[in-house]
Amino acid sequence: MIDEAIYGRRHIGKCISSDDVYADFADNPMYLGCSENVLHLLDAKCSGRQQCQVRIPDAELEQTKPCLKDLKLFLEVRHHCVEGI
Repeated sequence: MIDEAIYGRRHIGKCISSDDVYADFADNPMYLGCSENVLHLLDAKCSGRQQCQVRIPDAELEQTKPCLKDLKLFLEVRHHCVEGI
C-alpha cells in the first residue's frame, strides 16, 4: 500500500546538495521546496500489487508541473506491505 508519494524538489539532501542551489534561486519556491502530492497516481499504479516499477520521467507525473521547467525532479514514496489472504 502506498502511504505517501511526493514528486518535486523538496529539500537539500542526498539527491540535491547545497552546491546545486544557487543563492539566486534558494528562496524561489519553484526551484527548491516545490512538490506535488501524487499519492492518487502512485496508488492507482502500485497499491495492491506484489511489485511496482515507476520510471522517471513518467508522463503522468510530468503533467503535475510542481517546479520550474527543465529541473530534475525526484519521486519520494513511502509504502507498507499488507499480508495477502
